[in-house]
Amino acid sequence: MSKSHILVAGNIPIDLLIYPSPSPASKRDKQKRFAHRWSSGATLIADLLSAAITQDPSQILSPIHTISKGFFLERTPNAITELEIFGEAVKAPFSFKVKHRELLETVPIWNPPSMELKANGDLDVLVYQDAEPHFTQPDTGKAVDFFRKSRPRAMIYHMAPPLGVGSLWDVVRRGPYGKDRQQNTESLIVVINADHLRAEGIELCHGLSWEKTCEDFVEKLGSNGKLDTLVTCAHLIVLFGCDGAIYHRGRDMIEPTLFFDPLNAEGGFLRTLEMTPPPGLAEAFIAGLATKVAQFPNATLDDGIRFGLTTMRRFAKLGFRDHVLHGWPRCPTNEVMETTADDKSLITLSIPSEDIASGKTSRWSILHHNSGDPVQVAHHIVKKGTHSAADWIPVAEFGRLVLLDRSEIEAFRTMFNAIYEYLSAPQTKPINIGIFGSRGSGKSFAAVQVANTAVLASGRESRHLRINLSQLASPEELILALNTVRDCTLSGILPIVYISGFDSDLRSESLGWLIHLLPPMHAGLVFDHGMMRHIGHAVFLFGSNTATSLKDFQGRLEFEYGKKADWDDKMAEKKAAWDDKMEDKKNISKGQQFLSCIHTFVDVLGIDQVDEDDVMYPVRRAVVLRALLEEREPRLQAENGISIDESVLDGLLLIPTFRHGLRSLKAILSMSKITGRSHFERAALPPESQLSLHLDYDIFLRFSNFHTLSDEIQDDVAERLHKTYLQHRGAMEMTDEERRDFKAQESSKPWKELDQEFKESNRSHAAEIPRKLRMIQCFLAKEDGIRPPVTNFTKKELDLLAEQEHERWNAERLQKQWQLGPRSEKKRTSPFLVPWRDLPKIWQDLDRVMVQSYPGLIPPQYKIYRIGKAMKTRLTAIPKRVTM
Repeated sequence: MSKSHILVAGNIPIDLLIYPSPSPASKRDKQKRFAHRWSSGATLIADLLSAAITQDPSQILSPIHTISKGFFLERTPNAITELEIFGEAVKAPFSFKVKHRELLETVPIWNPPSMELKANGDLDVLVYQDAEPHFTQPDTGKAVDFFRKSRPRAMIYHMAPPLGVGSLWDVVRRGPYGKDRQQNTESLIVVINADHLRAEGIELCHGLSWEKTCEDFVEKLGSNGKLDTLVTCAHLIVLFGCDGAIYHRGRDMIEPTLFFDPLNAEGGFLRTLEMTPPPGLAEAFIAGLATKVAQFPNATLDDGIRFGLTTMRRFAKLGFRDHVLHGWPRCPTNEVMETTADDKSLITLSIPSEDIASGKTSRWSILHHNSGDPVQVAHHIVKKGTHSAADWIPVAEFGRLVLLDRSEIEAFRTMFNAIYEYLSAPQTKPINIGIFGSRGSGKSFAAVQVANTAVLASGRESRHLRINLSQLASPEELILALNTVRDCTLSGILPIVYISGFDSDLRSESLGWLIHLLPPMHAGLVFDHGMMRHIGHAVFLFGSNTATSLKDFQGRLEFEYGKKADWDDKMAEKKAAWDDKMEDKKNISKGQQFLSCIHTFVDVLGIDQVDEDDVMYPVRRAVVLRALLEEREPRLQAENGISIDESVLDGLLLIPTFRHGLRSLKAILSMSKITGRSHFERAALPPESQLSLHLDYDIFLRFSNFHTLSDEIQDDVAERLHKTYLQHRGAMEMTDEERRDFKAQESSKPWKELDQEFKESNRSHAAEIPRKLRMIQCFLAKEDGIRPPVTNFTKKELDLLAEQEHERWNAERLQKQWQLGPRSEKKRTSPFLVPWRDLPKIWQDLDRVMVQSYPGLIPPQYKIYRIGKAMKTRLTAIPKRVTM
């Protein structure tokens, strides 16, 4: 039986590693430093694959450079890499991470395999490690000749820039040769780096959100015609650091697949490790990918991508380890290539490329794509915790601030990136950031948390200062406060300054504070003892007291400017009007100058609904509510999560607005009788008069009963429910006397003649439909075109829905003082006021018929969907495996 082989060839970069010895025994002793040559590229890929050979029967054919030690020592290093010890440097083995790396100019060399493939051996996978900026002749010719002689079942080509060009790529792009001497494009897998795409002019956002990354990838990948051969190759894998990858199939009508870390955007994983990217990360991915590709058909290319990201992240986390015998740094190949389960934190997502390209996804989010129902996600967060949501949706953390709303994640990551970049170079002036949001939105807390996280990531020490302009009586007091900021800077500590109310009036002058804020913003200067002095580096956060967004603030300026533009020449004759208009012009000038000094801004959405299209407010509120409940009464948290009544949770999550935003929510919880209790029941809420201070009680009551349908839809569904009831009730087997009795009942009249009490009963039934659907992991929403709608329920689901409907009906009748007894609407008695288990089957079946009719009762523009990942309803090609 012939053996299978993995053959590795290509470029072998060499790093000169400068590494320290363990800490000296005393302060008098100097820490010694050593140097060691270490090779990555094709050699590292082969070493990693060899480490996995005990689990994989493949035979690894390494590059010839691996065994040519003399040639290895003669090579000029490609980079000088300084290492430092991290973790516990007490006993061996020690761990090293990269402190600094400097690239050197060298000429890449092609390194063929160490031996020819035997005639009786089958080449399973051929791995080519490309070189930047390509091999020179005759090396390119040698690489092409070897490629033409090989007959692999699959080829992995790790491409280096410049992308999509070169004589080697012109041959490789058509795929490896088969035994019939024909090239097979389906057998070629190309791996590239997202930064290399950016260098080619492809505008891919960096580290904002995975949704934005997907949109940019779909919209911009084909924007450079020079990359057409790359874009149309059968299997293209684009790496976004250690945090994710996109698998693109350019020859099939199949949506790209995103593999991503929900807790990190691009670059976040290494930043959390406080680590500079070590050389060889991409090679670790290639080795993991090749391991799975060689295992076909027991593994798929998706498995290879997941394992590749896993090995990549392991190497980043482990760093270099000292060699047991020689003590020099090495890659811990055995630990990196362990064949344990893949990184469970990684999520897979099918990118809705057609919808993105057609512009149908302006508010698209992974949260909606992977769950469908924000309310269900909000409930899950409150009960199970915020981090439990990271199993299927992205979560961004900045200190104590946790975000799940895509728009807020992108806004705050933009702010984080701006501060991080600002601190990466010496600065003499502050960075100015505008913070907008409604009162009670928590904008000061959120802004400070993000700023502090960025400062910590930069390794700087900081101090928080707050200047509330509404509490200052004069500009002189502002100068004193800014001098405190300057003192902090002079002491070597970075000040994070939140300046509240920059748009407040000063002595009845509109935007009066801006004229005094412009010098420190624009020039970094503050008046001190008769002289203008430099503040130095600082983070200035300017919080608005009047504008809920930047657009709102700009609208205020444009409105005033609009009044000025409407002047008539005759108006100039009126001095009073002229003076007013000149004051408006002055304010506009100050406002525009302020905006010109702002480096970036954030619109803080807060916990209230922003507009009718804002369906994410329950999720934003759930994150805050979970934190407040944990702080308010820890006993509410049991093994199964926070214990809270569904009606209380629905009311607190779904009411669109509180009167005073976050302050109102905190006040309601502080007044609730939950101290020392393990369950938050409805009776624990404050009385109506107290709740009304912080919310509209009628609206709260409506949402606490889960009345989320509009009155128009509710009436329409209620009427349809009544018609369905009459239709099936009349078809039930009855005696002549029972039929006469049924027709004589008030509840059997047509909808237009129906008594108001029974109309309300049907409306209550309609209003309860969304809550009952949630019990079977379904939700009601406008038709989205990407999820298959539910048209029938399973028997188990029908039984549950029918039982819930009977319980709702029982509660409704009992609250209206109905009693158990012979059926009489006049006496308000019914024989059906019994538990579900005691209800005769014929009447249980009537409830089943009613709930089974739900999909056909709702308006045409609405559908019932199952919670979970969206599945396209349109036909697409079946994903092909790599031809092996």
